[in-house]
Amino acid sequence: MLRSILIGLDGSSYSDAAVELGLYWAKKCDAMLVGIGVIDEPEITRPESIPLGASGFKSKMDDARLADARRQVELFLDRFAGRCTEAGVAYKLQEDVGHPWERILQEAQRYDLILLGKKTYFNFEVSHQPDQALTKILKNSPRPVVISPERAQITGPVLIAYDGSLQAARTLQAFQWLLPSADDEVHVVSVDADPIEAARQADRAVNFLGLHGIQAHPHAIAAAASPASHILEHVQRLGAGLLVMGAYGKPALHEFFFGSVTKTLLKEQSVPLFVYH
Repeated sequence: MLRSILIGLDGSSYSDAAVELGLYWAKKCDAMLVGIGVIDEPEITRPESIPLGASGFKSKMDDARLADARRQVELFLDRFAGRCTEAGVAYKLQEDVGHPWERILQEAQRYDLILLGKKTYFNFEVSHQPDQALTKILKNSPRPVVISPERAQITGPVLIAYDGSLQAARTLQAFQWLLPSADDEVHVVSVDADPIEAARQADRAVNFLGLHGIQAHPHAIAAAASPASHILEHVQRLGAGLLVMGAYGKPALHEFFFGSVTKTLLKEQSVPLFVYH
């Protein structure tokens, strides 16, 4: 049962969307939200090529950036606290210093779930471009990660993409532990070149969920290529509010996070994506 959600706050519209999703789940599951803001001191103070005699200027600039980053993080946390109070949701605030992805991974060990925006901007003080925190967190996370698009569809059925791999089975179990309720409509989509194998994969997932009181509808798709397109088609057709991501293709961990199917779903997702390894 979901009791706590760690949300990375970076002030972006993606982060705001993640907070709204967290508020919805917190009220639904009576869970606590933990907002974490991280001052990326290593990036702000990293060595740079500077002219001789300019080290004093660099030090002053770093101090000014750190002070501004601290003010920004405090604003993120204040805004998060206001939204939680307004929604009547229990919350906790955490300000940290260091590499954001490292701090989030360490703190995640305390909580059930990590919730992040589809793009992260923890390096906001030095760049307007997305950083690599999400990729690093996905590779090393001790907990399931939910990735929210900028304008997430929150309500709707749950769609589980399942191919019977080790990662897909672990993801299915993690989902069953944390998020479902008796009111959830759940669908399992399995894509395989062999229609019999696709049906078997979907059936195994449906049977597992049934043993835990979750009624799921199987969708076995016979297709030799482009499983991501079939999954996304079902997301749209069913009006899904959550996509639970198993692994497609090679069952190796590298393929799970960086294979073409995963990359396509991360890029094209219009609903929150639940992943675990």
